[in-house]
Amino acid sequence: MIRDVQTEPMKPQGSHLELARFASLLDEGPTAEWSWRTFLVELKPGEFPSFLEVCKTQAVVMVEAMEGQLEELAAVRSPAVSSADARRVFLESVLAEHGGIECYGTWVFVPWERKIVHVLAREDFFDVLTNRNQDKITREEQLLLRTKSVGVVGLSIGAEVAVTVAQEHLCGRIVLADFDRLDLSNLNRLSAGIDDLGVNKAHLAARRIAKIDPYLEVVVCDDGITRENAGRYLGDLDLLVDECDDLAMKYELREFARDRRINLVFAADERGMLSIEPYAHAPDLAAFHGRVRGPPPPREAFVSPKEFMQSLTDWLGGWEQISERSRQSVNRIGDTLCGYPQLASEPRLAAGQVGHVARRLLLGEHLPPFFAHLDLTEQIRT
Repeated sequence: MIRDVQTEPMKPQGSHLELARFASLLDEGPTAEWSWRTFLVELKPGEFPSFLEVCKTQAVVMVEAMEGQLEELAAVRSPAVSSADARRVFLESVLAEHGGIECYGTWVFVPWERKIVHVLAREDFFDVLTNRNQDKITREEQLLLRTKSVGVVGLSIGAEVAVTVAQEHLCGRIVLADFDRLDLSNLNRLSAGIDDLGVNKAHLAARRIAKIDPYLEVVVCDDGITRENAGRYLGDLDLLVDECDDLAMKYELREFARDRRINLVFAADERGMLSIEPYAHAPDLAAFHGRVRGPPPPREAFVSPKEFMQSLTDWLGGWEQISERSRQSVNRIGDTLCGYPQLASEPRLAAGQVGHVARRLLLGEHLPPFFAHLDLTEQIRT
């Protein structure tokens, strides 16, 4: 059972760095966080020439696309104004207030690409990025979602889920947990490339999110969730997304979520399987709707990969509920195949399902417990 171990609270991502601190950061050289974390730099009037010199000396590539962003900001602030002069006056006032275009907004250092990108200030960035969500997500709902915290455990399917949650701005803080690293065989379905091989999957998801919204608070657990650290990383979530492969941990995550009254969602790349376990208002719900009786044994207790994969199907609805083609593949594992069959379209479908459910749960809807296969093969017949 996951224990509620008391540890130091997670430190949030840092605030803006001044130019001198940014220069020192580059001089000190890479740390482990450089693999996934962006750094925000704020310039004062008159500092841009020194900033240029620092970037040139340290071989940091500068990406400047502020004019287009400001034009979008003007359109968001005054959507009914068609006059170019009126928008120009607005932009001039913004830049005058901050001492010029170079000192307005934030310079975002992306260390794994050694780039620094100029983006709108935090609130302006948020307003432009979420403007075209309305009214599928209203302005009031977007502000509420910004106060929420979401955790994703398992960053294979979970990476697509995490990026979807971040891109729809369904939270203001996201926790990413996985100990695994990207293998070549993962590239048949994950949004990554050959230059990412060997990189921790939580780091890869964090990179994708940071390049969509560098202001979103991201917490990375690259050792994976354990009994000892679960309270630290998952204790204050509003929603937990389970996409891990560890059978025992899947069970313990549900026990943890039920004890903490945290809603849990799980979608699988098998016939559109979706599970909603709303422990926040259904605390008596049995783990995984009672389909799994007690904690499963650890992976090393199974005598063969095939036996483990067959046990995994319990979490997909049962052996008879997975597709015929998947059953054929599982029967070949350890003989003529080495892993469970997965396709690129399936984690993206799972991410869409979780995104829809997450949005409703985080906005306060009391969704009932739900388990079903939303199978497109059944919906689209020959």
